Amino acid sequence: MKRFKSVKGLWIWLLVVLMVFVCSSGFAFERIKFGVISDPHLAMPAAGTKNEFKMQLSSVDLMRSAVKEFNKIPELDFVVLTGDMTLNGEPWNVEMVKMVMDELKAPYYVVMGNHDLSMVPRPPKPGAPPSMGQYLGVTRSTIAWTFQGHGFNGSDLWWSLDPVPGLHIIGLDTNTPGIWGGSVPEKEVAWLDNDLYVNRDKLTIVFAHHNFTLWHKDEKESAKWKNYHWFHPDNAAEVRKVFEKYPQVSYVITGHRHIGVRYQELNDVGYFVIPAVCSYPMRYTVFTLTQDELSWDSKDIPISKKVWNEAKANLVGKDGEWWRCSDHKDDKKLLEFFEAKESMKGKVSVRTRP
Repeated sequence: MKRFKSVKGLWIWLLVVLMVFVCSSGFAFERIKFGVISDPHLAMPAAGTKNEFKMQLSSVDLMRSAVKEFNKIPELDFVVLTGDMTLNGEPWNVEMVKMVMDELKAPYYVVMGNHDLSMVPRPPKPGAPPSMGQYLGVTRSTIAWTFQGHGFNGSDLWWSLDPVPGLHIIGLDTNTPGIWGGSVPEKEVAWLDNDLYVNRDKLTIVFAHHNFTLWHKDEKESAKWKNYHWFHPDNAAEVRKVFEKYPQVSYVITGHRHIGVRYQELNDVGYFVIPAVCSYPMRYTVFTLTQDELSWDSKDIPISKKVWNEAKANLVGKDGEWWRCSDHKDDKKLLEFFEAKESMKGKVSVRTRP
C-alpha cells in the first residue's frame, strides 16, 4: 500500500509539472478556429445610398449572410471584425452593425477603421451646389463604448485579451481623424510594447485596420500613386519593430485594402490582409490554429447572382478610376489582383522565433 501511494504521488507530481510546462510555453490550446471579416461599410437605406464599388444598398444583406455562415461552423471560438464597420460613421449604421454582429453565436471582437469615425465636412468645389443633408458621424469613443465587452474594456481605443488560454490577441487603433490614412500614437505604441512584454509567454495575433506592409508597388510612399500610401500607418515601420521585438508575435491581420486574402512574411512576422465584405470579391475567412500550423480558408459570401455580377462590374468601372493600380489598364489584370484565387486557401507553420 505504501509503494502504491508513492507511485500515485509521483504521477500527480508529474502531471502538475506537465501542466505548468504547457501553460508557461504558451501552448495551452490544441486547436482554435476563428473567423475574420473586414470592411462591411454597412449602410442602411438613406438619401444618397447606392451600390457603387462599395455595395451600399446590399451591405446589410452581405453582412448578415457572412454572420449566418459563421454560425454554421461548429466549435468556432471567436470572430474578429477589422474595421470600417460603417459607411462613414453614421450613428444609425453603428446601431445596425451592433445588431447584426450580436446575431453571432460565437464571441466577437472589433477594431475601428477610418470610416468608423466622423467625417470632416469639406467645402463644395467651385460652382457646385451646397451639400444637402450633411450629418456629423460618431466619435471613436462612441464606437468603444458601443462595443464594450467586444474587445474594448473602458475608454481606451485599443485592447488586448485572451479568447482562449495560451492565445493572446490585440486590437489596435490605427486611425487619424480627418483622413483615411492613419498612424499609431506614441501612447499606444508604448502600451503595445508593455502589453507584449507582459504576455510574452503566449502566442499572439495582432488585429488592426490599416496594413503594416505593402501589397502592391503603388503603395510605396515615394510613389504617391493616388495616395495609396494611406493604406498603411505613417509609422508602420516603427510599429513593425515592436512586433519583431517579441518572438510570440506570430501574425498580424488587417483589412482596409479591399483585396482577396494574401499572406507574406517580413522579419519572421506573418502578415495577412483580409477581403472586404462590401466590395468584390465579397468574402469571409476562417482560420484554424494548432500548436504547429495556421491554415486559412477564404470563401465567397452567399448572395444573389444579380448582386454578385453588379459588384464585379462596379469594381471594373472605368480606366483611371481610383481603385485601379498603375498596372491595371487591362481589366483581366485588375480582376486577378482583387480576386487572388490562388491564395484563398493556405497554411503556414507556427514557428518560435529566437
